[in-house]
Amino acid sequence: MKSRTIGYISVMISGMIFGTMPLLAKFIFSQGGNSINLVFWRFFFALPVLFYLIRRNPEIDFKITRTQTKNLLYVGVFGYAATAMTLYISYNFIATGVATTLHFVYPILVIIGSAAFYKDRLTFIKVFCGIVSTVGIYLLYSGELSGSLFGIFMALISGVTYAFYVLYIDKSGLKKMHSLKLTFYLSVIASISMFFFAWITRNLTLQITLLGWSVTLFLSIFVTLGAVNLLNVGIQRIGSQSSGILSTLEPITSIILGILIFSEILNLQIVIGCALILVAVILIVKFDKVVLPVDKLTKTKRAQIKP
Repeated sequence: MKSRTIGYISVMISGMIFGTMPLLAKFIFSQGGNSINLVFWRFFFALPVLFYLIRRNPEIDFKITRTQTKNLLYVGVFGYAATAMTLYISYNFIATGVATTLHFVYPILVIIGSAAFYKDRLTFIKVFCGIVSTVGIYLLYSGELSGSLFGIFMALISGVTYAFYVLYIDKSGLKKMHSLKLTFYLSVIASISMFFFAWITRNLTLQITLLGWSVTLFLSIFVTLGAVNLLNVGIQRIGSQSSGILSTLEPITSIILGILIFSEILNLQIVIGCALILVAVILIVKFDKVVLPVDKLTKTKRAQIKP
């Protein structure tokens, strides 16, 4: 299987796994957990498993350079951990649907950021798919933009920090690191950051039922080894722009689970939103490397009409 094909599949599966998180989180909250507490345990519980897998793999070691350490700290604190903190904080001030809508500004921010800061060429298909997927997300979670301005700000910041995470992994050289090793060090940094944040805000609790702990452990392994690791694999193979767009499969998964498990309403607007996201995903996979850069489309058209 080609490297890019593996990348496409990895990001799509990653998005679907992330889409199961709201369902698992709701159950954990009902068993005594809270959002900040859950984020910490999600990172922390994955560490022994990641450590074991790396130790068992002779092709991976724990050595990192000074430059890698600096880059890991940047992306671990300001991308990986900051996204979780800001997004879950926003849930306390605005509706989760509104928060999710605002958070998913990140695919288009990744496209803009890669062109503005890293001088990447924009292809017409990526710009088009970025816009289409963003409209699709809006249709899935449309509603009144009401609530605390602070909550709205936090949700938007979570989109910015996640865009930074996706871009920085791609552009800093960290994508050359083995995905398990990268996920391990990001989890170390994020778990330390989240521990202090949970402790300071008094959200760190052990008063969770045995079933709640079991589901928390499952979520940690499932999301960290599955979603996060696969996203890193995808970024390594197809880059940040395509990864950002393909990861919009996450809300579709959440919608489907909500309909199947919570009997949530399926209407025409949601169907259109899902369809737009799927169109964007299919176009990216099919034409990612085929279409011309945006800045050359005009020149090509002129060349075609010359006698």
